[in-house]
Amino acid sequence: MSDQHTPQAGRLLIGLYPARYRAAHGEDIAATFAEAAEGLSRRAVLRERLDLASHALRLRLRIGATDPAGRVLAGAVPVVLGLLAGFCMWVLLPELRELAYRVRHPYPNLGLRVAVQSVLYAMAAYLPWVLVLVAVAVGRWRLARALALVATLLWAALSVVFGPWTQLLYGGVTQWAVLCAVVLLAPPTLLDRSVRGRWKVTAVALSYATLLIVSHRTDLYGYFSGTTLLNVYVCWPLLAAAAVLLGHLAARRPDRLRAAGAGLVGLVWLLPGLLEGSSWLPRVGRMLTAYLVLVGLMVALAAGVRMIRRVRGAEPADPA
Repeated sequence: MSDQHTPQAGRLLIGLYPARYRAAHGEDIAATFAEAAEGLSRRAVLRERLDLASHALRLRLRIGATDPAGRVLAGAVPVVLGLLAGFCMWVLLPELRELAYRVRHPYPNLGLRVAVQSVLYAMAAYLPWVLVLVAVAVGRWRLARALALVATLLWAALSVVFGPWTQLLYGGVTQWAVLCAVVLLAPPTLLDRSVRGRWKVTAVALSYATLLIVSHRTDLYGYFSGTTLLNVYVCWPLLAAAAVLLGHLAARRPDRLRAAGAGLVGLVWLLPGLLEGSSWLPRVGRMLTAYLVLVGLMVALAAGVRMIRRVRGAEPADPA
């Protein structure tokens, strides 16, 4: 199919491909896209266009399924999805009862309007990532990516509108922007769609949400010094990233690129403190040092596991 017969939207999307790739495969892409979109509903056509655009951007950015960067992103996705969903579960689930109560009994000086706005903000900002986790848990990865796109756009819009309410606004927005970009740009064919991969994401999310809820309550009721929540918020993602890194390196077929992707998530989690200012730098510096030491220990442990496996494999079998 020539460009003259391709719809304008299709031509614009095909224009996103690198020039050399477009010259070699442009007609095939146009024909495949037209065939795939024929007879589909508007929503299905939009989904096909999003898939085409994301594929073109991955090729242009050299993060396709055959590129090393693509494997790095794919290795980061399970940790990122788990942490984002776990954080949103911590914010949303304990507050549902309070939000519903405030709609029925608003604060006298704020009124019903503020109560309703709080509910809408919480639903729009945090519920989509919980739905992403549900979609991943049941194996609906394509739905999960679509929900992740919706969640990213909603989070960006709400951060602009309600941003002054947060202390670490710019660092937090930058952190979430990087994490969302990882989820959206990772090559779909490289994602671990197995039951084990789905449970990995779910385990990271549930453990993070549970620890945040428990630490929040201990700080709230004065059992500790008030820093438990902050420590869990930062430290558990670092531990989760290091654990996934160990799993990739200690596997029977080690995947160093996926391990690097998981390890880099820990660095991204420290972004808000780095971008906030000098008051946070000493604390972030200590956490960064501890994380690098932890990663080194995980690498050494994985090397030990592989060595033990080789020694056992080289031992002669016991004659019966």
